[in-house]
Amino acid sequence: MITQRAVNYAKVLYSLGIKEKSIQRTKNILQENGVLIKVLNNPVIGKQEKEAVIDAVFDKEICNYIKVLSKNQDMEAAADIFTVYGKMLLQDRNILTAKLTYAGKPDEQELEQIKAMLCRKFNKAAVSLELIEDTSLIGGYILTVGDTEYDKSIKGTLQELQKTLAGR
Repeated sequence: MITQRAVNYAKVLYSLGIKEKSIQRTKNILQENGVLIKVLNNPVIGKQEKEAVIDAVFDKEICNYIKVLSKNQDMEAAADIFTVYGKMLLQDRNILTAKLTYAGKPDEQELEQIKAMLCRKFNKAAVSLELIEDTSLIGGYILTVGDTEYDKSIKGTLQELQKTLAGR
């Protein structure tokens, strides 16, 4: 669960105007080095040692931000901060995020049709579509946009039929 603290840190990160490449590199470094997060969060390790590590590992333009996270022992929130930051970036660019869970992967033309429909329906410039295969759907797909789910799967249809028959 993303905390309000992580949201606030993400807003600050977004407002700093740091280059996306630098933020992505920082995200990758922290994802690949869980020990680094523990070290930068450890209250036993001195401030100077932590700052020396930060200066050596991260891009100069993001060092002060990472130092604040470390000083406040909030390095564990980094993954959530980057998640919220990414959502803010997409929202600012008028890009909709959606998830398509499918039994059989749609071809490129079908994917483009789905994206075009979503752009029209939600008045967005583009769509970032996450694709997930789930053979338990038997056939069809489930399209999730925010809190709304469009279930056009055979499994979903069978479940609805079962509810209808059980209600008689």
